[in-house]
Amino acid sequence: MLLRWIYLAILTESIQAFDSHFRGPSFVMEPPSRLEFSNSSGGWLDCSASGSPQPSIDWLSVDGTSVGDISGVRRVLRNGTLFLQPFPAQSYRQDVHSTVYRCIASNTIGRVISRDVQVRAVVTQTFRVDVEVIGAARGCTAVLKCIVPNFVKDLVRIISWVQEPTFFIYPSLQGDGKFHQLPSGELLIHNLEFSDQFPTYRCRTMHRLSRQVVVSSPANVRITEHRGIVPPVIVENSGTVTVAQDEGAALICIAQGCPAPEYRWYTHAGLEPSLIIPGPRLRQLGPVLAIEAVNIEDGGVYRCSASNAGGESSAELRLLVSTTLHVEISPPLLSVHMGGTAEFRCVVSSQSGGPHLVTWYKDGRQLPSTGRGSSETLIVNNIGREDRGMYQCIVRRAEGDTAQAAAELQLGDAPPILLYSFIEQTLQPGPAVSLKCSASGNPTPQISWTLDGFSLPSHGRFVIGQYVTVHGDVISHVNISHVMVEDGGEYMCTAENRAGKSSHSARLNIYGMPYIRLIPKVTAVAGETLQLKCPVAGYPIDEIHWERGGRELPEDLRQKVLGDGTLVISPVEKKADSGVYTCWARNKQGHSARRSGEVNVIVPPKVSPFYAEDTLHVGDRASLTCSVTKGDLPLTISWHKDGRSVEPAQMMSITQVDQFTSILVIESLSPDHNGNYSCVVRNLAAEVSHTQQLVVNGNSAPARAAHFFNSFFFSISDVCFSCFLSVPPIIEPFSFQDGLSEGMRTRTVCGVSKGDPPLVVSWLKDGQPLTPNLGVNVSALDPYSSLLSISSLDSRHSGDFTCVASNPASEVRYTAKLQVKVPPRWLVEPVDVSVERNRHVALHCQAQGVPTPTVIWKKATASKSGDYEEVRDHMYTKLLGNGTLLLQHVKEDREGYYLCQADNGIGTGIGKVIQLRVNSSPYFSVPSRLVTVKKGDAALLHCDVNGDKPINVVWLRGGKTELNPSTNYRVNVKQDVTPDGVAAELQILNADAKDSGAYFCQASNMYGRDQQLVQLLVQEPPVPPQNVEAAMIGSRSVNLKWQHKSGDAQEVFKFIIEYREMDRSWHQIELTDSPLPFTALVEDLKPATKYTFHIIAEGPAGKSSPSEDLVLRTEPQRPAGPPLNPGTRPISSTEILVTWSPPLPELRHGDIQGFNIGYRTASMGSYNFTSINGDGEDGGEILLSGLQKYTRYTIVVQAFNEVGAGPLSEPVTAQTMEDVPSMAPEDVRCAALTSQSLQVSWQPPPTEHCNGLLQGYKLTYEPVLDDTWRGNDEMETRKTTALTTVITGLRKFTNYSLQVLAFTKVGDGVLTTPSYCHTEEDVPGPPADLKVVVSSPQSLKVSWLPPTEPNGVLTKFNLYRRSMDGRTEVDNARQTISSQNTIFEVKSVQSHIEYQFWVTASTRIGEGQSSKVVSQVATPRVPARIISFGGLIVRPWRSSVSFNCEAVGLPRREWLRNDQILKGGANHNIQLLDTGELILSKLQMGDGGNYTCHVDNGQGTDRIIYHLIVQIPPMAPLLYVTSATSSSVLLHWKAGSNGGAPISGFTLNYKKEHGDIEEVHLSRHATSYELKSLSCGTTYHLYLIAHNKIGSSPASHPLQARTQGHPPGVPALASFISPNSTSVVLRLHVWPDNGCPILYFILQYKKATDTQWTLVSNALKPQRRTSITGLTPATQYVVKLEAHNVAGFATEEFYFMTLTKDGDVPPPDLMKQGDDDYPFYSDLKVIIPLVILLIAIIISAIGALLCMKRRHNDAAKEQLDNQQNAEAQRERYYATIHKVSLQAGEKIPETSEDISPYATFQLSEPSTLPQNTMLHSFMYHEHPITEGCASPPPATSSVQRNSPYYNIQKFQSTKGHGRRRANRKTDVDSDDSESDQDQLTSSRTESSNQLDMKHKHSFLYHGAQSSTSSDISPMSDQKSLPRRNRNRWLAQGGRSNSHRQMLSHLSVAETPFTERQPTDQSTPDRPELSEAECDIDTLKKLKLGLRSTLWSRPTAGGNGQPTDYSIAV
Repeated sequence: MLLRWIYLAILTESIQAFDSHFRGPSFVMEPPSRLEFSNSSGGWLDCSASGSPQPSIDWLSVDGTSVGDISGVRRVLRNGTLFLQPFPAQSYRQDVHSTVYRCIASNTIGRVISRDVQVRAVVTQTFRVDVEVIGAARGCTAVLKCIVPNFVKDLVRIISWVQEPTFFIYPSLQGDGKFHQLPSGELLIHNLEFSDQFPTYRCRTMHRLSRQVVVSSPANVRITEHRGIVPPVIVENSGTVTVAQDEGAALICIAQGCPAPEYRWYTHAGLEPSLIIPGPRLRQLGPVLAIEAVNIEDGGVYRCSASNAGGESSAELRLLVSTTLHVEISPPLLSVHMGGTAEFRCVVSSQSGGPHLVTWYKDGRQLPSTGRGSSETLIVNNIGREDRGMYQCIVRRAEGDTAQAAAELQLGDAPPILLYSFIEQTLQPGPAVSLKCSASGNPTPQISWTLDGFSLPSHGRFVIGQYVTVHGDVISHVNISHVMVEDGGEYMCTAENRAGKSSHSARLNIYGMPYIRLIPKVTAVAGETLQLKCPVAGYPIDEIHWERGGRELPEDLRQKVLGDGTLVISPVEKKADSGVYTCWARNKQGHSARRSGEVNVIVPPKVSPFYAEDTLHVGDRASLTCSVTKGDLPLTISWHKDGRSVEPAQMMSITQVDQFTSILVIESLSPDHNGNYSCVVRNLAAEVSHTQQLVVNGNSAPARAAHFFNSFFFSISDVCFSCFLSVPPIIEPFSFQDGLSEGMRTRTVCGVSKGDPPLVVSWLKDGQPLTPNLGVNVSALDPYSSLLSISSLDSRHSGDFTCVASNPASEVRYTAKLQVKVPPRWLVEPVDVSVERNRHVALHCQAQGVPTPTVIWKKATASKSGDYEEVRDHMYTKLLGNGTLLLQHVKEDREGYYLCQADNGIGTGIGKVIQLRVNSSPYFSVPSRLVTVKKGDAALLHCDVNGDKPINVVWLRGGKTELNPSTNYRVNVKQDVTPDGVAAELQILNADAKDSGAYFCQASNMYGRDQQLVQLLVQEPPVPPQNVEAAMIGSRSVNLKWQHKSGDAQEVFKFIIEYREMDRSWHQIELTDSPLPFTALVEDLKPATKYTFHIIAEGPAGKSSPSEDLVLRTEPQRPAGPPLNPGTRPISSTEILVTWSPPLPELRHGDIQGFNIGYRTASMGSYNFTSINGDGEDGGEILLSGLQKYTRYTIVVQAFNEVGAGPLSEPVTAQTMEDVPSMAPEDVRCAALTSQSLQVSWQPPPTEHCNGLLQGYKLTYEPVLDDTWRGNDEMETRKTTALTTVITGLRKFTNYSLQVLAFTKVGDGVLTTPSYCHTEEDVPGPPADLKVVVSSPQSLKVSWLPPTEPNGVLTKFNLYRRSMDGRTEVDNARQTISSQNTIFEVKSVQSHIEYQFWVTASTRIGEGQSSKVVSQVATPRVPARIISFGGLIVRPWRSSVSFNCEAVGLPRREWLRNDQILKGGANHNIQLLDTGELILSKLQMGDGGNYTCHVDNGQGTDRIIYHLIVQIPPMAPLLYVTSATSSSVLLHWKAGSNGGAPISGFTLNYKKEHGDIEEVHLSRHATSYELKSLSCGTTYHLYLIAHNKIGSSPASHPLQARTQGHPPGVPALASFISPNSTSVVLRLHVWPDNGCPILYFILQYKKATDTQWTLVSNALKPQRRTSITGLTPATQYVVKLEAHNVAGFATEEFYFMTLTKDGDVPPPDLMKQGDDDYPFYSDLKVIIPLVILLIAIIISAIGALLCMKRRHNDAAKEQLDNQQNAEAQRERYYATIHKVSLQAGEKIPETSEDISPYATFQLSEPSTLPQNTMLHSFMYHEHPITEGCASPPPATSSVQRNSPYYNIQKFQSTKGHGRRRANRKTDVDSDDSESDQDQLTSSRTESSNQLDMKHKHSFLYHGAQSSTSSDISPMSDQKSLPRRNRNRWLAQGGRSNSHRQMLSHLSVAETPFTERQPTDQSTPDRPELSEAECDIDTLKKLKLGLRSTLWSRPTAGGNGQPTDYSIAV
């Protein structure tokens, strides 16, 4: 232990020394941020740092690698200097001489890095310097620049200029008036004179590194001369000038001008520029602004202004002030405890305020997530040991300079924390064991180990290891090589440092016998707590005890023994607790071990307080007595003044009176003796001290005078005065310490502070001299002090002690009272007592002491070592005045441990624990009882006996006969020991009435005997109740009544009603009212639930058997639960599919009959509800249609039953899908911006009509064309997301038609009505043509055509002419002519002069381009010439046209039409006028062509040609159907001839059969249109009309198109019907709709034997399922359903048989009876159709023979017709399949062989449609395409399905499907044909099934159905091209009635079908599509979402006859 304390002391001191003296590195000399040197000189980088320990210096390169020596290039010196050696040019290395270095200083604390050092080595090169001169005028300033080559410019500075030969000019800010060299090097020469141009100037430069001086070539100043006033022009300015702070700056701004300009300078410091006024730091020297000692505020923008009489010129200059970058970290040193938070702040002091980058480093490594911005604060959370070290903040500026600062983070004191600890282990002896503890803390903690509180055993099996990790954690191990039993115990590891300690303990249990290790001598300190753990080994240990002096502990309250064997004594007393203690341990087997150990108690010292007088003065004598009243030897007493030991030099003496007393005496007080005096006493137990302040007062003036007088007087006559004057003594006050008790020591000193000798000091006690038997010692310390000491106090020493001091002058006394307190001691010590039960006992306890002690009694609440509670005076418990405890009528509850405790406040008091034992004879705690059992049960008689064991129990019958198994086999006797005695039990099996009687339980022990009576009564149970019935049945309650033959309450005292739901647990209601009722109301039942009730009677003898079960069903209620799992899914923009599950069965409260579905939008106040029937067991669903587009709906569902509707479900929301906008944009406006641009704006459609999120807008525009326009008339479309756009690139002065639509992601919306807008006018184009002819010898006629692009309203023409004489222009002129005239005659022309003419046109904008220049020479003769112009003329039919032919030269005219001469009157519509004009009236299409006018007069001829186009209405377009769905038809068309006028639009007319015609107007650009919102499965008639401005075309060839879909089909039997006993479920969702949704059902049913139908509903909505209830069990029914959709309806009858009442299948005889049907020939409904069918077959055979004969005769004629129409057919065929124009070189296919059956063709979609270009596949068939590419359905045979359980029969009552309209006769263009309505298999599967019909039979039923097909191709009446394919013979099947029965066990694969073979082998084969064709058609259907394909009808066909083809797209 001592070594451990020494080690901790050394460790603590070392840690303190470490914390005090160690510090991290910091730079003393940091290398500069930049180093430049020449290769001839080399360079040095110095770096030094301080720290403890001394840091080492290293260098890092830019990539972070260490820098080493390179021979001849680089060296790192020992002092840390990096030396870059001189080197030749060829040794230059960029990685060494042009890179970045960093200095790094490191020691054990951490490391720091310097700022970046940019090193640049320069290889010395020769260079040349030139001078550039900027001349100026006289009186102005000239500038001379020194031009240094760029490669050395930054290394060369201009040191001076030389005006040869020897005048030097040096740089300065102010200059010398005439010459001024700026700091930047320029030389300014002010006030130029003429003589300044003669001297020569050179500049002198110096290389900064090599110090080489280079002088430039000479230069002269140029003087420029200006004539007149020249405004100033700035020819030179500084631009941007950068200077360091506190340096000087010069800004130049030189201007040239005449006269010499004046300069002003302005600064832009504020909002407005302010004029600079020169001051102490600012000087304006003409064009120079000089600033001295620049500061940061001087930076900014400056403007210089140069002005003279000619004007003003200015320039802006920028001054940048660079500041040094300085960085600090606050705080520089931070100490934080582990787990704390540290915060460093990087303080950047830079006045520039520019952006900078802050990067944080720790120990030279960059911290993550720093260096990305100006994060100037670093926070380190949850600090650990690894976080201590050096932190740096490195700041970089954009200029490239860096700065750094460092701070040190130290760890503060942190108490130890155990990071790892061992666990409790239980082992067998033998293996090795390792215990580990790990701890962290600051300083590093030390870990020590103990075993059961003592040091570990010191033998070779124990090895303790300890080490410190790199993180500062301490890890300590205890390794036990071979563990043995004695090694077991509680191991504890304790980690401790100066901040605290932490420990952990756990047991190591080793199996074995108890073993107690050696208990070393333990030293305890009195007054503190002693914990002594028993070092027990071995496992398991049952109990551990402590003894002292043969008595088990604890004996009083100060002692406590814990469960783990630890003895706790608090507080410790020397006399009571010193001694030998014995620990003993025992296991359950009784093995034990004992070991004793000695406890020595040492008493810590106690100092008696001492005091100093308050009136001490300088020169007085003072003493302080330190007396130790308590404490064991050896004692050490020392004195301290103000915390320092008292030294003799301080005029103080210390007297050690004895071992317990020390006196400090000060002979003569002085002011230096002021202070706090402490007496410090220490022994082995503790160190204590007492401190007293001593105050010395200074003497006053009178006192000093009196002292002088007395001294003088005594010096003269000493003897005389002594006779009559003496100083009486004064005793210093003294006292005895309070709280002195017996056995303590006390001392006091009587000191005489004044008085003349001789002095006599004596002591008195209570006024009497001291006697020797008191044991009081008196000793004289000096002549002035007497010591009274008592070594051991007792009660005799109490009293008054008086000190008597006397001298000749007087006797004085001082008395102090001594009070000795005596702790309690026993007069009568309590002892253990035993007493018999119910007797009295007295527990004696008496003690004495001073003051008189108080005695209290306490009783242990549990064990002896547990807690005690005070015993108080109450009944049977008396506390007597002498301390005796009297207990009366003692029972077992009084037994236990009692503590008598005596205390008087002196010490801890005394106490003694005694044990009271109560001896008890047998007695019974429970009184006599009556035991009642039912007859036949086992009777149990109990007897609980209390008393001391052992107890013997005997059972007696009638008090005489002993009962035991040997005397009665039905008797069993049992006896169990309890804590209070014995529990006896007598069991009598199969009790009978004769067993009733008295039984006695007799018990005895060594203290007495007693017995108890137990009465037995055997009873029989009552009979069950009868006639249980329900008086009232409600929805949640049932009123029951019953009868019982016994009304005796002694026999029946309770009725128990038991009830339950079917297959659920029973519930009970007990009726115990008096008198017993015979009716009961059972409540809290579930509605519409079947319950079973029975009643049990219970009496004293038990329960009766239950009554007969009463089964009933409660009445229904409204559903209490909502439908579950409501879900929604948008189907389209107006439809939402709602699904749900029914409510929980227990919340339905009846049979669910249907559901209400409510929906609403946010703006709707309440829900709109729609209902649907059905129980929804398989999940309900409904399609909500007609909803608003792109609208969010809230939807709820509620179920209803026969009572009413239940609660609403949780609302779910769904939003309908987006759709195209249903309204066009609003408020379309247009405005012309220019002649070629328009601005168009609009407003979006109303929000409620947007139907989605608008993606943007499309603007469609096109010019309104006229007949003369021959450009591209395609409309253009622009997309935009804005509400306004500008259209550019338009035709000038043109009217445009504009339409806008909005579009969503679904597609385009509605176009607006056309808006018209006109572009602005512009200058016109050139006139189209120009003619000049000789009209007479003196005149020329000029004619021209207006511009083809007038670009506005023409206002005039400008005719230009000029006359030429050779190449010389003689004259020119311009003539303005009205815009109405295009002919002008120029007169007074000269012969043989060439005249040139050209014409321009003008609008209000201006004059346009000129026409071509035409020359004409005036001649005397006039040849025939036409001045009119021919060209294109367009006129509508039935109008008139005039052709002009105006000529000169009086010629002869002749008109020709297509080279045929026209004569007037030849036709009624042709007129030839004398003016030469040709007029055609009532134009027809045949009048179009070329018209030529020819003139001739002998001197010349001329002609013009007119081309006439007569516009007529367009030709009819070619319309064809591309595809169809159930609700739409896609149409394409090819426009015919436009009749000479552009098509203006199309009108599509369509109508249903027998419906009204509707029409749709389409754009002129459209080539296709999808007709939507059509009825499903309906035939439509369509035709198309084209329009132009002349009129409308004839209607196109009428088409018939049929939408997809057919009347409903018939469902499969097994999946449709599910019968029960009294109901049948119809699964309506499996009913096939054949492409057209079913609208409603008509449902009827009847018994098979009835003739009257029962109507369930005539408008049953489609739903998943419905049911028919109220049926009779085991009865055959027939259900008839009629399914209706838009295309028609289907009717079917189903036979089925209900189950029996118990849910079983009907018996076989009843099923056979159900199968006995009438023979088919007895039913007229069957026989009449058969007769009609037979007649039809005969007529068809005869007709077929006649047709074959006629077709053979007509074959040749038909072949000829086909040949004549081949060309038209091919064109039409091509138009059907091609939707794009032919490309160059393409050829129309001649035959179908030219088209591959897999060919694809690209279809061009119109620009207004949103679809992309698609590839469509084409198929052509010889016969109608059946559904899904399948051939006609196979023959259907009658299938008899026999079921051993029940039959469901289906009877087809109707032979076909009806049409929806009243007139359902077949149309002219449609035939009835059979088709397979079932869509469950693909086309390939069907064709494969039909091919392999013999081996694989289809299980789908092909019922009798009808459908109509329509021609959808315009080629239906044309000849098609032959097709190459192979034919197959397929079985042709007919219809037959089938009697269907449903099997419950027969699978699909087992269903037998019979194939019917074809009956007529001569029937033409029905070709089947190839698999590829079927796949293409199937893919098309999947893509378009179709349920069926298109139908094409062949006209007629036989073998070898031409056959029509149709093409389906």
